[in-house]
Amino acid sequence: MEFMEPVIGYFNQGLDFFMPGLLAHAGDGAAVNWMALGIQLGVIALVLALLMREIGGIIIFTVVGVIIHVIVDVVMPMVRGGGGEGFDINAFISQFTQTDYLLYLGALAIGYFVGIIILSILKGLIFRGD
Repeated sequence: MEFMEPVIGYFNQGLDFFMPGLLAHAGDGAAVNWMALGIQLGVIALVLALLMREIGGIIIFTVVGVIIHVIVDVVMPMVRGGGGEGFDINAFISQFTQTDYLLYLGALAIGYFVGIIILSILKGLIFRGD
């Protein structure tokens, strides 16, 4: 398994690069909530992989996945809390200028890119033909 050591090293370097954004927006600041992030990412990627006809649309479906993920991130606290506090558009737009939020979006984009490709390959193996 010594051939996996460089791959794991590169993966850990990438994870360390995106970790500030993940800690700030997918966790509580001290630890990332991997279960909630994985379930949300997995369900959205599964639906998008089932909708994708050919691999040429992977970039578009990746961007759509990130947009849907951001919308769900904004809407879920309002749904859980009863929607009493409302939505602050200025705070939402201002976070797109913060480096940690852009790192979070980059990690989501890579996650959706890889997830949709893997799920599309599995879909192609299971559902053969038209």
